[in-house]
Amino acid sequence: MWQIELEENLTPSYLLGTVHARCEEAFININEWCAYLDRCSDFAAEIDLDDPTSQNWINEARLPNNQSMLELLPEKKYFKVRKIIKKASGLDIDQFQHFLPIVLCQLVQEQLMPSEMPYTLDQYLWDYARRQGKKGHGLETTEQQLQVLHKIPLEEQLKDLLYLGKNINKERRELFKMIELYATGDYQSLFKAAKKSIGGARRFLLYDRNHLMANKILALAHGHSTFFAIGAAHLGGQKGVLRLLKQTGAKLKPILFKED
Repeated sequence: MWQIELEENLTPSYLLGTVHARCEEAFININEWCAYLDRCSDFAAEIDLDDPTSQNWINEARLPNNQSMLELLPEKKYFKVRKIIKKASGLDIDQFQHFLPIVLCQLVQEQLMPSEMPYTLDQYLWDYARRQGKKGHGLETTEQQLQVLHKIPLEEQLKDLLYLGKNINKERRELFKMIELYATGDYQSLFKAAKKSIGGARRFLLYDRNHLMANKILALAHGHSTFFAIGAAHLGGQKGVLRLLKQTGAKLKPILFKED
């Protein structure tokens, strides 16, 4: 977590890196984070979670021309990967065969991660902020996020889905490792792990979005004291949000919390 100071602002804003998961580790400092959120007038997540389209985005993340996975993959390969994923995660991808492969991968990854909490950290913070009367913002629109998914070549998405099917236990271990990194606060290693896991899609899923989010963070922070919550993988690296904010002259001060 970082404090953002802009020269013309009397009150600071705050930036928290989150993990989009329902595991206990995601909530490691929730009381302290909420205390800082209380100081702000506004709250911003990656998208506006009060926007009805944000709840139905998956319905728009479909294959073009109403195609199905069975049309894109050999039948034998499709049913093999379906069987492996169902056994490992409990998710039957046949229910989602008209959706983009990257969406299937994300749904499977959600099932592979621990889920002790009834909601993700992002949703919890959004709901808390709204109950406290904070104005809510999205750094991206649902449409922008959908456009990102459609920019990733379909061949690469299919390749990633097949890889996931062949290496699902390895994927589970890597997801658990990322959660452990998050709990330690090692955001640079978390960024490197995320960058590796998304391969050639890093430009679309990370770098381009980092610029968009950094610009929106600055615009909102100039007007109001705002608590920002974005995926921690967006923070680190030479093209990360932290570096982009520093390049504009914003002063960033890390906020550390004592371990229990």
